[in-house]
Amino acid sequence: MKARIKLILLILILAAPMPMAWAMLHWQVGIPETDVANGELHHQLPPLSEWPLDWQANDRWLLVWSAPDTCGPDCQAQADQWWRMHRALGREAIRVERLRLTGQDQDVLPGEARLLWQESRPDWVEDFQVWLVDPQGIVVTRYPAFVEVRDVHKDLQRLLKRNPE
Repeated sequence: MKARIKLILLILILAAPMPMAWAMLHWQVGIPETDVANGELHHQLPPLSEWPLDWQANDRWLLVWSAPDTCGPDCQAQADQWWRMHRALGREAIRVERLRLTGQDQDVLPGEARLLWQESRPDWVEDFQVWLVDPQGIVVTRYPAFVEVRDVHKDLQRLLKRNPE
């Protein structure tokens, strides 16, 4: 009799997650209703191919940031922090490319590419603003100027984890 009770309890324990998951989905109980990203997900930005840039898709995620035309100490500090965040991705870093958008020719850090605006910079672009762009060139997340690096790092890690190679 004890063995049967143990078997029934074991079956109940192993089978319980499915009915619980169905109930959660059916009655919408315990399901988060907010976004978990730190940046802005619901934006109206065009794909990167429609920006006034000379850019071609290359099947890599992009960390794009807008630098001012004259790169002073703030600009160098921002470039350095994005370089460090990129290195902090570890072995996933090869899946991400860093792009610096600027209006003038500037020196870039290792692993970073510079893109010059072909025309004048669009009015919705601010200095030091950051975007995460998928391999097809669609802007996934937009961040304000001087965003916390750990917020972008967390979102980028989540995107890379959920989108394997």
